[in-house]
Amino acid sequence: MAAREARLSLGHFLSLPLELQLRVLEEVGGQDLCAMESSCRDLRRLIAENAYLYQRALFEDFSCAVASGSSAPNWKAQYVDTYIRARLETLEKQQRVCEALKLRLDELDDLLGDADDVRDVLGAPELLASEPSLVLAIVGDMEQEVLQQRWDASEDLIMAECKLVDAQAEVQALLARVPRCWWPAALHAAAGSLPALA
Repeated sequence: MAAREARLSLGHFLSLPLELQLRVLEEVGGQDLCAMESSCRDLRRLIAENAYLYQRALFEDFSCAVASGSSAPNWKAQYVDTYIRARLETLEKQQRVCEALKLRLDELDDLLGDADDVRDVLGAPELLASEPSLVLAIVGDMEQEVLQQRWDASEDLIMAECKLVDAQAEVQALLARVPRCWWPAALHAAAGSLPALA
């Protein structure tokens, strides 16, 4: 039933005057243009014959400065290239966030180790006689604060790693759908070092 309704809606859309069809398509983003192209032959032809739709989507989705007189070999390919690059940048940023959080956890672990060393030194029998309880309490408070920071950093790392996995899956799915000839040149060069993505 839903497929039949979709075909009827598409038929109604295609029966509109060309100017109205193009006006509607001008309001659609690049991702939706790609999806619409794959829905039927008539839409694929209509969008392909009006390449400015991808030029417009490139400007609106990515704020790319596109000169109106410039002639790109293929606006769709340029849109796809920019879209892939944006997803790869997101993936790289997420990897950097994970690395930074792991470094922070290492720093906090070092602080906890230092607190244990201070406690061991202050817990020596010769120092216990001179009221180290105040210093031990301060060290204990600092240790509790570091433990809380470590807990928070661990939670942040778990969330960041989940986002990283999602970003990797998105890039993998994207690259599975896009012809290799449209992959950015940097991705071709790095394909050997990105086995999970290639």
